[in-house]
Amino acid sequence: MKKIKTMQEAYRVFEYLGIKNVTKPWQEAKCTEVWELPFKTYYGSGHSEINRFSVYKSGYVRKMCVAPNGASRSCWQLNKVRQKPEYFKDYKWNEEWTEQTWTGKYRKRMTNERILIDNHRDRIVYLCNYILKNYYNNGKWNLVGEYAIERINKQQAELRNTKNHDLPFFDGDEHDLVAKLQETCQKSSLNTSDVRVLIDGHRYILNKIG
Repeated sequence: MKKIKTMQEAYRVFEYLGIKNVTKPWQEAKCTEVWELPFKTYYGSGHSEINRFSVYKSGYVRKMCVAPNGASRSCWQLNKVRQKPEYFKDYKWNEEWTEQTWTGKYRKRMTNERILIDNHRDRIVYLCNYILKNYYNNGKWNLVGEYAIERINKQQAELRNTKNHDLPFFDGDEHDLVAKLQETCQKSSLNTSDVRVLIDGHRYILNKIG
């Protein structure tokens, strides 16, 4: 299956699969989006889990751990990881082991850090591909509900009459969609800092109103 490449493709896939936008007003004001799959994951113990995901202006994409009452209580980071060197001073103890003295050298150790995704469009595309890979295109799980199957079959039937695509890949210009998202974010972020978005190599700034 081909990968999603544009934000509009991702939103179309969310619609076709019944993946709901459950963003609350206070989250939207922070330019956060929350999406929830139309099915739960069930475990052998009988425990079930709501599949809810969030994307943040800070660059993070997360899988939310949802309490039985529907409230998010913690999260898993979904961003890719890279190794980063850290340096710290090397100390030597005296003979009595009562005092440490810096040797003048540094020790090096490698730590992991998450790779942040610096624009909303790429975060949505990343989330969509993650969901497709781990929840809809995974032979270990039978997670696609009847609603999603019906939607997929309908859209695939329409696409076969025009194009030979595995998914409804976008064939137009997504600038209008990005501009609309920017406008919504701007209106709901009156008290936040300016938002910068990079589109096709051009930087756009959402200025704070007021």
